[in-house]
Amino acid sequence: MNLDLKRSTWQRVAFGDVVRNVNETVRDAKARGIDRVIAMEHMDPAELGIQRWGDIADGTTFTRRVRPGQTLFGKRRAYQRKVAYATFDAICSGDIYTFEANETRMLGDFLPFIVQADPFFDHALGTSAGSLSPRTNWRDLAKFEFDLPPLDEQKRIADLLWAIGRHRAEVANFRVAVGESQGPLMTLEADSFITVEDVATTARSGATPPRSNPAFYGGDIPWLKSGEVTGDGIATTEERITEAGLAGSATWLAPAGAIVVAMYGDGKTRGQVGRIAVPMCTNQAVLALVPDDSRAHPDFLYYWLRSRQQELRAKGAGAAQKNLSKGLVVSEPFPEMSLETQAATAKRIEALDDAQTHAAREADHLLQVRAALMSHVFGGS
Repeated sequence: MNLDLKRSTWQRVAFGDVVRNVNETVRDAKARGIDRVIAMEHMDPAELGIQRWGDIADGTTFTRRVRPGQTLFGKRRAYQRKVAYATFDAICSGDIYTFEANETRMLGDFLPFIVQADPFFDHALGTSAGSLSPRTNWRDLAKFEFDLPPLDEQKRIADLLWAIGRHRAEVANFRVAVGESQGPLMTLEADSFITVEDVATTARSGATPPRSNPAFYGGDIPWLKSGEVTGDGIATTEERITEAGLAGSATWLAPAGAIVVAMYGDGKTRGQVGRIAVPMCTNQAVLALVPDDSRAHPDFLYYWLRSRQQELRAKGAGAAQKNLSKGLVVSEPFPEMSLETQAATAKRIEALDDAQTHAAREADHLLQVRAALMSHVFGGS
């Protein structure tokens, strides 16, 4: 990556010579018209924007003031790489430093990238003290040395990095909008509802071949567990069992295209819905559904159940761990509608899924471009 940087004009400086650690306190934030509170949990690693905050009305013991244009740095557990750029007035935690650039030597828009770069974090980590909750202090951070470009070159670099950040934010907003638009497609006003059991020719969970028999494992037959049903499409597994394992247990070989539901697990696993692309066995914690293609379009049944993952998760029963059962899953309502309507709806959702996938790839690519640019300009990995 060549930005035609004129490094011969860059000046070696200490961080404390061009940045001020502002420690302004406010005792009555509400009287000053300040209604937001920023804690460490409101700052996301690698993201300069602040998307979440607390409400002053809910009460806070924080007193450090945040002003627009300041760069925020989480001094506690610096390895979390929490840096943010303030765009509004707020009160923040005492574990957050509020930095301001000396605008005669450094642009305020350039400062967050210095703080976000690897060399600064390496210095912060190297000067942190404490075992359970290590903290770095301003005195040590002020000694950090780096090469500072002239103001015009700072602007060029900052403009490019901010443009990448804005585009990533637009892509993220697009992904959210696409995700939200899928909900209405599945909120259908069908004339009547039947159940999932009515539109599945088979609904069956599998089993675990006895681990004590090594002849049951290491074969060619994929064997799926509940944690491998991730709710984002095709479910895959690395583990294989043998023909003997298939015959020596109560498991079965679900056909390609079957819809799988994770029935056991924590709140993130239970109720997840996926599909399998090849014939596959499942363990007892995964229910495989084979659609009756005379009553349910396979794609539509998958998207319908996927849209009801939260409802499925909430239906888990049990004291120690809430699990789903076959009866709970197959009793889910299913809209009674023509196969043509089901197919058209599934096609629209598939298009939205594709749009989300492309957006995710673009966001990842932008993150890689940004990382390469940061490394080129500031050094580090």
